[in-house]
Amino acid sequence: MAEGGFADDPTPSSPGRFAPESRAMTLLLTALIAFGALSNNIYLPSLPAMSQVLGVPVTAVMMTISAFFVGFGVGQMIYGSLSDRYGRRPVLIGGLVTYTLASLICALAPDIDTLIAARLAQGLAAAAAQVLARAIVRDLYTPVRAARIMSIMSAVFAVVPGFAPVLGGVLEAAFGWRATFVTLTLIGALVSIAAWRGLGESLREKDPRALDAGTLARNYGAILRNPTFLGYTFSFAGIFAGMFSFHGGSSFVFINIFGFGPEAYGLFFMTVVMGYFIGSVISARITMRTGYAQMLAMGAMVAILGGGTMLALTLIGHHGWWVIVGPQFIFMIGTGMIMPNAIAGALAPFPDKAGAASALFGFIQQMTGATVALLIGLAADGTELPMVMGIFAGAVGALAAYGLVAHQRRNGVPEPL
Repeated sequence: MAEGGFADDPTPSSPGRFAPESRAMTLLLTALIAFGALSNNIYLPSLPAMSQVLGVPVTAVMMTISAFFVGFGVGQMIYGSLSDRYGRRPVLIGGLVTYTLASLICALAPDIDTLIAARLAQGLAAAAAQVLARAIVRDLYTPVRAARIMSIMSAVFAVVPGFAPVLGGVLEAAFGWRATFVTLTLIGALVSIAAWRGLGESLREKDPRALDAGTLARNYGAILRNPTFLGYTFSFAGIFAGMFSFHGGSSFVFINIFGFGPEAYGLFFMTVVMGYFIGSVISARITMRTGYAQMLAMGAMVAILGGGTMLALTLIGHHGWWVIVGPQFIFMIGTGMIMPNAIAGALAPFPDKAGAASALFGFIQQMTGATVALLIGLAADGTELPMVMGIFAGAVGALAAYGLVAHQRRNGVPEPL
């Protein structure tokens, strides 16, 4: 056995399963980690068409996004403990099958109420894929090997948000909005089959007390009372709110206001997401020299520069794709600098409660997304201004939350390492 209880050469639990070091296992894990981003971003180009075809206002369509975020957030709070109690494989496969059925209901939904309910179920089920992919990596690999697998999974996180709207735009233009959910149904079915046939049980010992309500409440209470956790978490939530203001509002702006087709919108979206990639590279290169907190502050200032430029240009009467794409690219550079450091800083104080801290962090993130999607729908006025104001407010919120981290440092609390 290797240090920390990991097997030096893990083997599959039964014949016919994917070996931990196989390309098939790596592909399965990366597919699982992509479910959340793919499920939301692929149908962003279809939001205006959905509003028109279903005959409902923008607010109602945005509730399909909010419902997914609510389900995804709640799921993150329960799947880790549920799989600790009953095992990774049954919980994951149950989630994947539910996801597939929910996606099919989305594709066939006759009205907006059915679609919202199905999206809630889809989000709740998709959380199983993301949460348990990380848990399985932790189960199967030594720390060094786990880092390699997580690097691949992180790369997928960077690529999928940009690629999904391009695919969704092509599907929308060719077949209509239901085609995106048909595609998600097929993906869900294929991954379900792959998990059923290739994934053994990775959990070595089940915990009969994993669902103890008292223990969970004490853990979550201790985490929520930690100012460092709150500072980093709400900085992440602020920048996520700004980012999702663009995600939720940009399809209406580019398609309904500026007159572009869904395919062109997908390309604009992919261009903007490249800013996040650049910000992530900057963070990876210099965080070890600057520290989490300093990098977070720098990223917030970059995001404010991008969001503030966009807001200023909009307020003085400039309109067009370049007013949005250029400043949002800068905003996303700042986002890429903030997000990985906010995650690391929020979880660092809890080496013995990392799972609970991660779940609570994810829950707050997803509830933020749900709230922003709803507010964008309520504020929609046929112009780009509500989206632009949301982007700028998110950047300001991220910097304001950093103030809590800075206060802790001034009081002598060391930066997490």
